[in-house]
Amino acid sequence: MKLKHRILIALMATSLIPLLFLGYTSLYTASNSLEQAAYDRLSAVREIKKTQIEQYFTARRSELEILRLSVAKIYDDHDYQSSASSTVAHAHDKYFKTFIQTFGYYDLFLIDPKGEVFYSVEKESDYQSNLITGAFNSSGLAKLFVKVKSSQAYQLQDFSPYEPSNDDPAAFIAIPVVKQGQLQMIVALQLSLKTINDLMMQREGMGVTGESYLVGADLRMRSDSFLDPEGHSVSASFAGNIANNGVDTEAVNEALQGLSGSKIIIDYNGNPVLSAFTPVDVKGLNWVLLAEIDEAEAMAPVQSLRNIILLLLAITLGIVTAVAFIVTRSIIKPIGGEPGIMAELAHSIADGNLTYSFNSRDSNTGVYAAMDKMSTNLNSIISRISGMTVELASTASESSKIAEQANINISAQQDNIGSVAAAMQEMSATIKDVSNNAQNVSDNTHNVQETSSEAKQEVYKTISTINGLSKEINNATQAIHTVNTKSQEIGSILEVIRGIADQTNLLALNAAIEAARAGDQGRGFAVVADEVRQLAHKTKQSTSNIETMICVLQEGVTNAVEVMNKSNQLATETVASAEQAAAAINKSHSEIDAITASITQIATAAGQQSMASEEINQAIEQISNAAIQNACGITELSSSSEHLNKLSCSLKGVTDKFIVA
Repeated sequence: MKLKHRILIALMATSLIPLLFLGYTSLYTASNSLEQAAYDRLSAVREIKKTQIEQYFTARRSELEILRLSVAKIYDDHDYQSSASSTVAHAHDKYFKTFIQTFGYYDLFLIDPKGEVFYSVEKESDYQSNLITGAFNSSGLAKLFVKVKSSQAYQLQDFSPYEPSNDDPAAFIAIPVVKQGQLQMIVALQLSLKTINDLMMQREGMGVTGESYLVGADLRMRSDSFLDPEGHSVSASFAGNIANNGVDTEAVNEALQGLSGSKIIIDYNGNPVLSAFTPVDVKGLNWVLLAEIDEAEAMAPVQSLRNIILLLLAITLGIVTAVAFIVTRSIIKPIGGEPGIMAELAHSIADGNLTYSFNSRDSNTGVYAAMDKMSTNLNSIISRISGMTVELASTASESSKIAEQANINISAQQDNIGSVAAAMQEMSATIKDVSNNAQNVSDNTHNVQETSSEAKQEVYKTISTINGLSKEINNATQAIHTVNTKSQEIGSILEVIRGIADQTNLLALNAAIEAARAGDQGRGFAVVADEVRQLAHKTKQSTSNIETMICVLQEGVTNAVEVMNKSNQLATETVASAEQAAAAINKSHSEIDAITASITQIATAAGQQSMASEEINQAIEQISNAAIQNACGITELSSSSEHLNKLSCSLKGVTDKFIVA
């Protein structure tokens, strides 16, 4: 890894790690704090709503107690008779209407012990019906009547569809009016959803998506939803099904088990929400209360804080990166390169390796640029010294070789001069011998001249004899030609004889045929014809033999003619050769005369050469002395060249330690 990268990483690590740790710690702490604050707000809303609902039902019971006392007093003021109870109640109709309007009830019922509804403020279809035997004996009001009558105490009936109220969900509370241990009547109130909804719709501190609502044990709504007033109202919940209009969430199920808490769950709309849940502590009811807000809204401050911290981290990262780059550049610029590369380059140059390839893309500044320049200059200098060393070594080697060769040549020259001197002495003696021999040759040449004259006469005699032989051979050749011609004529005659023999044979054959026709009379003639045929046959054979002999004779004559022709030709050539020999002898005789004159001149010249050889011998002696002096000089030159060669080799060894590009 490059130094600038290591410096950048080190600077950024020392700056960013604490910053990241601080940011993460702050974000984690703030997130937990804000999340806990959201849960705390929801829990506070949950507890407030729970208290309000519990107080609501406590207040309803208290109000019912007051109403029971009022009803008891009314009937105490009148002599209570069951038949007159309806009249008494209707006499106080205004009071009852004022009561339900003041305290927010839907309706007020007075029910005798037999289940007869003898008074109702709203006078719906349940008025004057019997809750035991009538059409509404399975309604919530009828169930409440049974419980109160049997318990002789305050009772509460949960919401359920109530037919007299158009099947709208209705809840009831009731209390018995007892006098002297006898049940006189039951006072019942039909609760109004509006009051409960007003309590649950109070949304201070709930934000945009926050809401609180009630759910019964049947997973149906007990208060209208703020976020989905159409699909998750109390009416829609009882009119529809639980999947679409009820609430079957993790929080509801845990609260129905008696647990209280807060957590992130998926609500009835399928959204993640922060949910605070608790069971409602009201006798006769198994309700749960939930306070919820969308996770996105609840965690919006956390997300905002996270974004702010990330932005600060990004800005800090940019600042730290810029500062790190500036610091790194201030450190790297004087060096000019990576320390590892610089150390490697220094070791390479120290070891004599000048082949390092500097990266032209790197910043050529500082030590790196100086080393680049130094390497380039050293490379150029060492290359030039190395080249000159090679040339010097080559020149010294060549000079040494030339000196050695010159020394060898001078030594050979000295030897040759000695040999030449000795040869000149021998030549001087030889020239004297040549002069003497030339005189002897001159004498012998005169003898040869005489012998040549005699040979000339003998050659002329031979030519004459060969000419006579040639004539005889010509005569013999003509005779053989005549024999050849006659043998050709004999062949023609034999052809005639062969034709006669063939005709005689044919005539004999015809005669035999005729004799055979003649029978016994021609038998003698047939014998003669047969003899004639045999004679013709023998004649033909003899003719063939003669022809064969003639052919052999003709071949012999032809060969003899060829031999005689060749002999005649050879004789002619021999005559020509003899004539040429005679001419050559004549020429030799003339040349011998010339040789005699030349030899006389040679003898004279040999005397003169003897004198010249003495002068040459003296000159060679002087050349020999000069050659000895040259040999001494060449020996010294050879020693100097050898020393120069050693010096150049040493210098080359020094330059070879440097590796140049």
